[in-house]
Amino acid sequence: MIDINRVWSDVKTQLSVNINSIAYMMWIEPLNPHSVRNNVLILITPTLNSKTTINRNYYDIIKKALTSLYSSFSDVRFLLESEIPSDSSYSDDIHDDQLVINTSVGSVKRVCPFISKYTFSNLIEGENNELAKHAALAVSKCPGGAGDYIEFNPLFIYGGVGLGKTHLLHAIGNYLWENFPEKKVLYVPTEKMTNDYIDSISSATKSTDIKAFRKKYRSVDVLMIDDVQFLEKKAGMQDVFFHIFNELYQAGKQIVLSSDRPPKEIGTLEDRLRSRFEGGLLADIQPPGLEMRIAILKHKMLQQKIAANDEVVTFLAEQIDSNVRELEGALSKVVFYSNLLNKPSPDISIAKEALKVDTQKKDVIDPNEIINAVCSYFRIPKSDIIGKKKTKMLVEARMLAIFLITDMLSTPLVTIGQLLGGRDHTTIIHSRDKIQQKIKENKETLIQINDIKSLLSK
Repeated sequence: MIDINRVWSDVKTQLSVNINSIAYMMWIEPLNPHSVRNNVLILITPTLNSKTTINRNYYDIIKKALTSLYSSFSDVRFLLESEIPSDSSYSDDIHDDQLVINTSVGSVKRVCPFISKYTFSNLIEGENNELAKHAALAVSKCPGGAGDYIEFNPLFIYGGVGLGKTHLLHAIGNYLWENFPEKKVLYVPTEKMTNDYIDSISSATKSTDIKAFRKKYRSVDVLMIDDVQFLEKKAGMQDVFFHIFNELYQAGKQIVLSSDRPPKEIGTLEDRLRSRFEGGLLADIQPPGLEMRIAILKHKMLQQKIAANDEVVTFLAEQIDSNVRELEGALSKVVFYSNLLNKPSPDISIAKEALKVDTQKKDVIDPNEIINAVCSYFRIPKSDIIGKKKTKMLVEARMLAIFLITDMLSTPLVTIGQLLGGRDHTTIIHSRDKIQQKIKENKETLIQINDIKSLLSK
């Protein structure tokens, strides 16, 4: 039996990386898992408006996150509490069929586990991602390497948040799905692999589950691991992955890895893993330039049949220069705001109004500057605020830092957690909400926040 609360927690973790923090808190966080029926996860929405918005704007990404993590699920459905039927056939009793995708030609109906819109044809190519795209296409055409492509195994793609690393991994998966149906392909985030291993060694049937874990990760033709930077400070998991890597590599299987930084910058990564990661091709993705950002926006507008004039497009491209995901989120926000005003298409005044918060919070600062300002204000070392100590002053300072980052920037919750000592997104949410409540109850908290903001403005 599978725990749907844990399923939804895993899905939210992945969504928090793929959706900007404002949208995540507004639409994703309020959802609650109710039950499962016919392999469909039922989620409760708080209002009719949220149900309509989620179905229109977030259904695809939630479904893809769910089915990529848990192959036993086929769909997700959003209902109001009042719409839940009193039907005893609703049940949580489903089984995890593992994420290894057996694409054998003779199998039953094949359901592609990869996000359909993430293909090579849908990735706008520019100087910032040219090498990574062509390397990914090369390993797709010749997984495992042969002849000229042998040096592409492993392929290590790195770059900042929201620049297209996950897009490329899913593009590889979609290409293989269409052109190599006999291949077994596994895409999984590092955190999911870690959780799989922990479950296997803590299970009552430990011996059987460890064998199942090994079979899942070692019997594939293509292994794609997303966000390998999360192996940092996990010595035990690094050892497990080292043996998986070696067995697949020696068998000529294709390995593709992604990270937010190159191997040499992943702290506490074992030298033997670092050397193997660097033994193939390292391909970086840089933030897109202005012309590239304009092209990305126009491509997305064409896909979604969105009408907006060039002035709006240029304005958005000039305002958002950090990553593609935030850029697309800004476009969605402007279109949503335009719909609220019953305007057929957004003009520049609507775009400015919709993004007025974002333009005020323009990233002239980064999360580390906020953390440093909090440390300066409370006169505590940074090592304490990101560490495990739980004295009253440290906990208060830590929560204030979290609140300020979420309030002033659009940093994903998972990223905030990593910056503050590897804390999970639920801790970040709790801290932020705690400070929001304290602001209402205690004027001193608001004074502290304003004081710290004044330090940042100097």
